[in-house]
Amino acid sequence: MAKQRINAQLQEQQQRQHKQEIQFNIDFVEGSAESLPFNDGSFDSIICNFGILHFFHPDAFLRESYRVLRPGGRLSFSAWAPPMATEGFRIALESIAEVGNPNVEGLPDGPNFFDFGDPNQATNALKEIGFVDTKSVELSEMKWTSIQNGSELYDVLLQGTSRTREVLLGQTQEEAAAITSVMIQKYDVITDSGKRCLAMPAVITSGCKPTST
Repeated sequence: MAKQRINAQLQEQQQRQHKQEIQFNIDFVEGSAESLPFNDGSFDSIICNFGILHFFHPDAFLRESYRVLRPGGRLSFSAWAPPMATEGFRIALESIAEVGNPNVEGLPDGPNFFDFGDPNQATNALKEIGFVDTKSVELSEMKWTSIQNGSELYDVLLQGTSRTREVLLGQTQEEAAAITSVMIQKYDVITDSGKRCLAMPAVITSGCKPTST
């Protein structure tokens, strides 16, 4: 499902680029992040925006990034902070656990969704591959400002995420209705009935490939 949505997004961006009068020198390449279709030392920088938390084998992505970076090149990636900090995910996951089915069958295997939201775990993963000058920072001021209630939060997670979307789609009609109802209640409690925005901090981690080995 996620691959189909990504393919559609790539096609949309390619169509937009062709329609623009000013052309950008951008190549769209479809491939596996765990087996990058590029030669060794091809890039000065690699950026992965909320992607690593969806990979089946994130360590393979880190090794491949190390391989295709030039010496001195930097890898940077973002991931969501754990649910205690990301209130939107906490509301959803608690609601699913309380009145829904958190063990939906048929979901692809993968690591814990929030592994790389732990700065120590994220930087250690980079160091194990061989990256140096590793850094990790939490963007604690990030918020979701456009969500007005728990029902909207449900819709955003259903339409705008990958793994959480599949968990929500795996609920029965009765479970989905119950989850929505509990999410509405929890949203009101956490945000004081919408008087403040949901806190949704992210963690950005980076590391450099050594200039010499």
